[in-house]
Amino acid sequence: DDGFPGEEEKSAPTPAVVVCEPEEEDPVIPVAEDKDALFDMEEKEDLAGIEDDREDLFGGSEEPATTQPDLFDDDDDEEEESSLQGAIPVRTNSDHDRVPFNTPAVGCALDDTKTTALLNAAKESAQLKKSIGWVNGDKKSSPKESSSIEIPNYTKVGEGYSSYIIYTIQATIGDAPKTTVQRRYNDFFVLHQLIVENYLPRGVIVPPVPEKNFMGTAKLRFGGGSSNESTQDPSLFIKRRKAALERYLNRLMAHNLISKDETLRRFLQEEDAPRPNPNATGIKGFMKSMETMVTKATARINEVDEWYEDKQQHILEMEETLKKILAVSDNIVADRRDLAAKSAAFSSSCLHLGEGEDNASLRRAITKLSELEQNLSNVHTEMADGDLFIFGETVKDYISIIQATKAAFDERVKAFSLWESAQSTLAKKRDAKSKATLQGKTDRVAQCEEDIRFWEGKVEKCQEDFEVISKNLKEEIRVFEEVWVRDIKESTKAYFQKLIDAENQIISSWKAFLPEAKTIN
Repeated sequence: DDGFPGEEEKSAPTPAVVVCEPEEEDPVIPVAEDKDALFDMEEKEDLAGIEDDREDLFGGSEEPATTQPDLFDDDDDEEEESSLQGAIPVRTNSDHDRVPFNTPAVGCALDDTKTTALLNAAKESAQLKKSIGWVNGDKKSSPKESSSIEIPNYTKVGEGYSSYIIYTIQATIGDAPKTTVQRRYNDFFVLHQLIVENYLPRGVIVPPVPEKNFMGTAKLRFGGGSSNESTQDPSLFIKRRKAALERYLNRLMAHNLISKDETLRRFLQEEDAPRPNPNATGIKGFMKSMETMVTKATARINEVDEWYEDKQQHILEMEETLKKILAVSDNIVADRRDLAAKSAAFSSSCLHLGEGEDNASLRRAITKLSELEQNLSNVHTEMADGDLFIFGETVKDYISIIQATKAAFDERVKAFSLWESAQSTLAKKRDAKSKATLQGKTDRVAQCEEDIRFWEGKVEKCQEDFEVISKNLKEEIRVFEEVWVRDIKESTKAYFQKLIDAENQIISSWKAFLPEAKTIN
């Protein structure tokens, strides 16, 4: 389902009607002593109907019944209550220790009537099932199409400042035939903006597009020399970007929700690239980014569920660790490339030295040493590429993904800020109505009542958006951690295997040279 779960039509489950079979004799109708007792009896009958209908409400789920919270148990289970309160923040003041900003469906105190509580609880649980399935898919959802995205080559167009690179994309999605399109880097950037606008406000962690590199692009266009690795070999910068763009597209297609996006499908299968949203650029885009920055700096949530704070802290620590690992990896790459260059220079010197040697056995040994050093130079270059593309780029990608994860957490804070602002406005409208009522201003009272109805709907919508993004974010983090472990495991295994193969080549080369060295007279 590609729709936004927060916008789905909400409907409370209808209590089942309990039909009693008539007996031969007229049934005895119990008479309550007072109205309260009669109300209690009717309430119990309604609750019994709801409990009978519970199986129909959650029917069809393949999850074991033990995973569902007991919504109809009056016992105070602290662990269950904590899990249900996860997404609902509270505020503190001088009058009450923990007061909910707005009474949610599950997790905090509700209306006094137990029937309302049960109806809301059932509705919230059904909404939770839909939101989780919407993010990551459930067993009932249609299987995700298999896909294969490759960028086999690239082409440089033009020279100088006006030059740019075109990447050839070959995509195979499901049973559709393979398509080939050509895209510039700016097309990838526009695609990323459109996907972020559609999915980040829903709590989805959008895989990041490879970042812009103005220095690398400038050196590619105009050339020049420095100690930077991308300027020593301009094609290396393009190879790294090509590999990063390919990983980016495959990560999008691996996401259960984003893979179905029509904008992404057009990008991969149609000749014309999607166009940017005009509201995301210019003064409107600047104002939106400023609003996000201000909200991020000022808004804060007093969390009930410590999971969110723990995960944020864990992600920050992971980011710092990965940055340190990436710095070490970059140093290793630079050292290996330097070693490869020096081995090549030593090979060239040995070759010239052997040409002027009169001793035949020594000349042959020096020539073999030159070949050995050239082979070692090639091995060191391959090891540097392994450090860079197999391990270093994976670490770099996950640093960017962590940035996207932090953006999803910020979006949750933004949703909470909108909810809090709507509640504040609703309180002001109610105060205005009270003042108008005391002053006898009927026209003003009618206007206030209309405003109150509007802002009550606004508060309900903001609360629903916040709860949905909170639940979706939890599921996204779970998937992120699973994929993170798998990617790092595979990357580390491939990296170590490449190192072992390279070391075996070095050992074999020296073993082959040893007999030549022993023949020197």
